[in-house]
Amino acid sequence: MTNPSDKSIELLAFGRALRKIRKEKRFTQDELSLYSRVDRSYISELENGEKAPTLLTITALARALHVKPSGLIEGYERELEEVQY
Repeated sequence: MTNPSDKSIELLAFGRALRKIRKEKRFTQDELSLYSRVDRSYISELENGEKAPTLLTITALARALHVKPSGLIEGYERELEEVQY
């Protein structure tokens, strides 16, 4: 990264993975916020690659989306591979 304000590829990849799974499950950000107890604005920041999730956040989001936490991580890895190659 040349500029500290640039979003990292890793954060963008996680955000894309989260958004993809959320949309596949047909949840709005508001619904995901309600079910996960993660603030909607924080979910938006995650999806836009502006924040890094903690393990507890990943677990709460996965539970609300009815996927395993590893499913979110696998989605992240797929998105990261697409960006890098």
